[in-house]
Amino acid sequence: MFNCPQFAKMNFPISTLLLSCYFCLFSCSYAFNITQMLSNYKDFSTFNDYLTRTTVADQINKRESLTIFVVDNGAMGSVTKKSLDMVSKILSLHVALEYFDTKKLQQLPTNEPTLMTTLLQANGQATGQQGFLKATIGGNSSGGGGVSISSASSSDQSASVVQSVTSQPYNISVIQISNAIVPNIISPPTAAPTKMPSSPSESPTDSPGSPKGLLDSPNAAPGTGTADGSTAASPDVDLFK
Repeated sequence: MFNCPQFAKMNFPISTLLLSCYFCLFSCSYAFNITQMLSNYKDFSTFNDYLTRTTVADQINKRESLTIFVVDNGAMGSVTKKSLDMVSKILSLHVALEYFDTKKLQQLPTNEPTLMTTLLQANGQATGQQGFLKATIGGNSSGGGGVSISSASSSDQSASVVQSVTSQPYNISVIQISNAIVPNIISPPTAAPTKMPSSPSESPTDSPGSPKGLLDSPNAAPGTGTADGSTAASPDVDLFK
């Protein structure tokens, strides 16, 4: 009976189905949904909401191994004032493309900071070192064992590790930090200044032989020009303003 060709034909699709189910279960064991994970923690509802609105959550869910540095609702004020595009960049910086739990962070080398590549860097949206974070042992965090997380491009942009929120070893780890990290220095191309035309009715005292004012100088931008036509150096601009 078991050697019957008809039985063998029936057995083949069954084994294929079982094999398919096995691979499906194997794949699903590595899947996660960051918004569902954070939905259980109301203190991070604002952070979670912006993950969805910026579609950063979709990018996170496609990854296999990463760490999310989240901030609670009270620390999101400086982030929510930005445009949605800027919020997307900020949140992408808070996603390290490697699994770190608090124990692993505490075991990092103490002689120098550990560099972390983030989703911001992977997306090609960063300039210079803005797409990297640094983990340093010896911060002010008690819950994180004295670990601080900072921007690799701006030393004044740092936060302390507070606690582990949730994780799925060794795929995704969610760690609370004290505040959002926002790189603040970048030098974009300077736009050409717009010359402000003068009107005889607005400037009745001007004469053909009189020297040009600051705003009439072709080489001066408003607020930066000088009487001799030179210009002052433009300051660095905040990337997330």
